[in-house]
Amino acid sequence: MPLSLRLLSGAVFLEILIMSAINSMFNYLVKGNQVTSRQARAMFKVDHIADVVYRLRNEGHSVYTNRVTLSDGTKAYAYRLGNPSNQFEKYFNTGHIARARKTLYRDAISVTMAA
Repeated sequence: MPLSLRLLSGAVFLEILIMSAINSMFNYLVKGNQVTSRQARAMFKVDHIADVVYRLRNEGHSVYTNRVTLSDGTKAYAYRLGNPSNQFEKYFNTGHIARARKTLYRDAISVTMAA
């Protein structure tokens, strides 16, 4: 098999793994759970949770990032699903993905949550 074909098939396999992790994490968040980076690594075998969150946001899901204090006193970021704001929906439905994402980041800063 030529090297380029092997690389392509490896990339396709990697993309399938990423999509599986995204779907698993999304299904977990839909149930009302929140997840930290450490939990995502253990549960979904995701090294870069920010990439998964970025992809979910680009699909139109309202994933909020919150700074939480864990039971051992350390601070971490937790991700959860929320209801999209009217402004987010307006931008997303008109194809302004970047502006829609900015509303998610801005809204996430104003939300506080205990772990």
